[in-house]
Amino acid sequence: MFFENMKKIKIQFIEQKNVIVYIDKLENFLKILNKEKFSYTKLLLITHKKLWYIYKDRFENIKSKILFLSEGEKIKSFEYFKFLCKKFLDLKVDRKYLVLIFGGGVLGDLVGFVCSTYMRGINYVQIPTTLLAMVDSSIGGKTAINFYKYKNFVGSFYQPRMIFCDTSLLKTLSEKEIYNGLGEILKYAIINKKIYNLLNFKKNFYISDDLIDSKFFKNIIFECIKTKLEIVKKDEKETKCIREQLNLGHTIAHAIESATGYRIYSHGEAVILGLIAESFLSYKLKILSDYEFERIMFLVEKYLKDKKFDKALLKISKEKIFKFIQYDKKIYQKNLRFALPIRIGEVKTVENIERSSIIKSIFFLQQWIKKR
Repeated sequence: MFFENMKKIKIQFIEQKNVIVYIDKLENFLKILNKEKFSYTKLLLITHKKLWYIYKDRFENIKSKILFLSEGEKIKSFEYFKFLCKKFLDLKVDRKYLVLIFGGGVLGDLVGFVCSTYMRGINYVQIPTTLLAMVDSSIGGKTAINFYKYKNFVGSFYQPRMIFCDTSLLKTLSEKEIYNGLGEILKYAIINKKIYNLLNFKKNFYISDDLIDSKFFKNIIFECIKTKLEIVKKDEKETKCIREQLNLGHTIAHAIESATGYRIYSHGEAVILGLIAESFLSYKLKILSDYEFERIMFLVEKYLKDKKFDKALLKISKEKIFKFIQYDKKIYQKNLRFALPIRIGEVKTVENIERSSIIKSIFFLQQWIKKR
């Protein structure tokens, strides 16, 4: 079944209202919003100035207050959390407002967290503008800010009322930003055999407007969204270890981001590196077979053949990266836990992993980067 027949997904969460995902044109947003009959009196659009100047014509039928925030990982902080709460107060935002988040994953994480806590919770809609946000960060209701050097350490589970994806927004992204989202897509390919097959059967991968307009690309985005929603519905607040499979690649990825001060690698790049290291870790632990490890590495190499990675990681000690792994949110009573692939289409949480095995996986990753 192709993309044209897949424009809407509706999921009922146990402790929240329905969450609806639309894949449609931004020009249809207001019509769809009215169709869903959300109860709100006023709209507040939160975005970046750069995005607003590019896309403001597409919001001409939407009457809302507008609030601009800076770009970059720096806004995921207590300082910006307090700043935004104060702005909400100044604008007299109340529970009848509907907040529209128009931006990428960083903006969604911060504003979603504020919405989850301000007046004990107000409604918001995610309108992701990056590939990474469309396939991953806008989905699932995780909101967070960073704490000191630790990624997403303070946050909440709080679902948006709606996620609205317009894939045409991706045409203004740089090649680097497409690769940023590709990291999460490769993660889903390991989790879901259908996505792996879609990617594996494609002969050539060249980033272009034609790719973004293609049925292949839109179908991949839809399958990633559907995969995440189906997993999150079974374990919304990560209490059953089911949702942890979505952390595949992220334990080492977050450690790499923290160890390099969030300045060298984008989140998607770090996820790609984490996938390589954690797949190798699973292979060395004899959880992942030679054949399955080769399949994963073949797909990674296929889609990253033209991608260059900064070699800064070669200068970071393995011990420093391991130090940050010890602050991962999955750790229980100092027990290191990883979401690791068993085979294409199956991931599980593995406990009691020895430090020496993790160090070896980091070394393997550094050697992989060195050879590129």
